[in-house]
Amino acid sequence: MKRKVLSALALAMAVQSTWAQGIVLNDEALRSDLNWLNQQGVIQISTSTWPMSGDEIARALSQAQVDTAAQQKVMQAVQNKLNADNAMIKAELFAESDQKNIPQNFGDHQKAQYQGALEFNAGAENWDVKLRANAEKDPQIDNDQDVNLEGSYLAGKLWNQWLIAGQIPSYWGPGHDGSLIRGDASRPVYGVTLQRADQNAFETKWLSWVGPWQYQAFAGRLDDYKAVPDANLIGLRITAQPLPYLELGASRTFQIDGEGQPGSAKAYWNAFIGKDNECSDQGCRGEKNASNQIAGFDGRLNLQPLLQVPASVYGQYAGEDEAGGLPSKKMYLAGVDYSSAVKAMPYQLYAEWADTRTNGEARGISYNHHIYTDGYYQHGYPLGHAMGGDGQMVSVGGNIRIDPMNRVNGRVLFAKMSGVDSRPDVRKINAAFPAADEIKALDLTWTHYLRPDLPLKLNGWVSDSDRQGNDAGASIGIELPLDKRLFSY
Repeated sequence: MKRKVLSALALAMAVQSTWAQGIVLNDEALRSDLNWLNQQGVIQISTSTWPMSGDEIARALSQAQVDTAAQQKVMQAVQNKLNADNAMIKAELFAESDQKNIPQNFGDHQKAQYQGALEFNAGAENWDVKLRANAEKDPQIDNDQDVNLEGSYLAGKLWNQWLIAGQIPSYWGPGHDGSLIRGDASRPVYGVTLQRADQNAFETKWLSWVGPWQYQAFAGRLDDYKAVPDANLIGLRITAQPLPYLELGASRTFQIDGEGQPGSAKAYWNAFIGKDNECSDQGCRGEKNASNQIAGFDGRLNLQPLLQVPASVYGQYAGEDEAGGLPSKKMYLAGVDYSSAVKAMPYQLYAEWADTRTNGEARGISYNHHIYTDGYYQHGYPLGHAMGGDGQMVSVGGNIRIDPMNRVNGRVLFAKMSGVDSRPDVRKINAAFPAADEIKALDLTWTHYLRPDLPLKLNGWVSDSDRQGNDAGASIGIELPLDKRLFSY
């Protein structure tokens, strides 16, 4: 036991000493491994707000307590992932046989049928730069560009605060397959993000009860938003862990400003304080009704410290409007996940339900607005849950690491996109699912690591849609570090 703990501490110190990437972008395998370690009681870290800070991951790993070979294996997998992201120059190639017309999962940054990318990384303790050039053919999310810089950013750290400028994905919430308020199914929004580097609790006794906490503030501009050109997206999320087994989060976003809309300081202030629902004889416009707002709360309860069961239950709700100072016209998400091992093979299972209808009814309200009539979307793809509005989805999935070089993950999902008889136009703004439909799908991925920092991903899916019929396809993707380490094995 003592040897394993010492080995884990040495591994964590190695991660901390070699880690130079200050910002960690959305990654499904890394999130799953960190959640697995959370539920095993090895570390305590929040994984509900992305991008994450490398400082916070290093802090959590430095305090890890490893007792089993499976836990050691997952710790090593985290180190391998961080080291791979730390490559100075990296190339990525991706191709799929057909476009996958099912709700996208967390961390899926491939937005075209064929894609090649070249990435340059540099950083130190207080700064971080990623320059990523993507070349695309046959885009699934059309932005009228064959080459883009999505995934690129410039970041600096001062007084434990990261300031990030660029085009990077965000994700707010505990859900495996979606977030009701800020997901990554659309292309990233150009903007500026501010968040803490290290999530330590307040030192003062008056606030220390809040526990480890984080905030993420975002301000950006929606691209090619035709209904209101130059519209902005503003958001704020705060999370806290007042108890070792409980995390709570509150999130709020609003679309504001743009051509023909008030952009004064008063309009922004009214939106910020929630004074944004007033109408007059001339209609519901102006500085007192200047934005399209969504707000919500979420939580995760980790059962390991309470019952010594490596499982969690979580939930989220978000509202399109407010009543009595709280979100109304609500959408819901709930789930449970379990992390264990069989024959030293770590695995995680989850089941999740999401409902983006309005209080359980398809009313054409969710992710829609009377002024921002392109809705809570960018290029027609949702900024919230991957289904978009007026949908229901149940998914069951998980992953297993067979050995250090092979990992399998998959999910089965059932999704229903509801039509609205009184407002048949509202589905059309959702380019992902523009018509009422029911979808059943199986989505499987095998990741084979040619080297610890060189993953080859093979994905296959089959689906059945009421509108598109039966479909099946496959994709292949590989990440290649091109710095001196490529020749050092």
